Amino acid sequence: MTDLFFKDLIDYLNARYPQDYAEDWDKVGLHFGHINNPVKRVMVALDLRPQVVAEALEQKIDTLILHHPPIFHAIDRFDWSDPQIKMYQTVIQAGMNVFAMHTNYDAAPGGMNDILAQALRLEAVQPFKELVEGQVAIGRVGLLPQALTRHELFAYIKQTFKRSSLTVIEKVPRASYQKIAIVGGAGASFMDQVERVGPDVFITGDISYHTGHDLYEKAFMTIDAGHYIEHLFIDVEVARIQKHVAEKGWDIEVIASSVSTDPFTYQ
Repeated sequence: MTDLFFKDLIDYLNARYPQDYAEDWDKVGLHFGHINNPVKRVMVALDLRPQVVAEALEQKIDTLILHHPPIFHAIDRFDWSDPQIKMYQTVIQAGMNVFAMHTNYDAAPGGMNDILAQALRLEAVQPFKELVEGQVAIGRVGLLPQALTRHELFAYIKQTFKRSSLTVIEKVPRASYQKIAIVGGAGASFMDQVERVGPDVFITGDISYHTGHDLYEKAFMTIDAGHYIEHLFIDVEVARIQKHVAEKGWDIEVIASSVSTDPFTYQ
């Protein structure tokens, strides 16, 4: 078995999910740590939250691989009484490495939206648009194995993504639904691309009230299944990194975070 350094893991992840695929506004890549830090225990999580950091400390984790960037906006002051800032302090004091793959992971082949499409068992899956000037499409469109009625569709999506409820926007219901467009996370900004691919249903998350009005006028149904459907990232990446580690003969352990970072409950 050979030793692994943070740079080795970063090189593997960047090769699979190139940072060039990220949106210009995104904050992907290394957030904490040093490329020459040794890596022994890796944990994959969706978000960096105080509960995730506490779990990492308990599990003696030295490296966290995330989907959502933990630092997205400029920090004006380091006030340790702020739980968010205190979390950063804990990460730094523990010497943890933290790396995030966000919109580059959404867009990359085999990334977030392919994972979500596969979970739905979509067939003939295609990106919204082809490679343009070094960018790849984030959204995916495909067909359910068979057409479903409205209520069959709701039950299927709830079961697939382990959701207790869905927010539905639709002006004129259809008799059945089969062609699905999906963008994990907050995908309402892609509504024009969605309209061009002509789905029966658009699945995404984080839809606001006024954006809902815009979507209501579209010819397709929109389902807000929540941002947290992206939790599928965790188990998929654990398995992929474990496989790569075994192939390379690296002496490290890779585990999944057991903490739910979904801030919402449904009554």
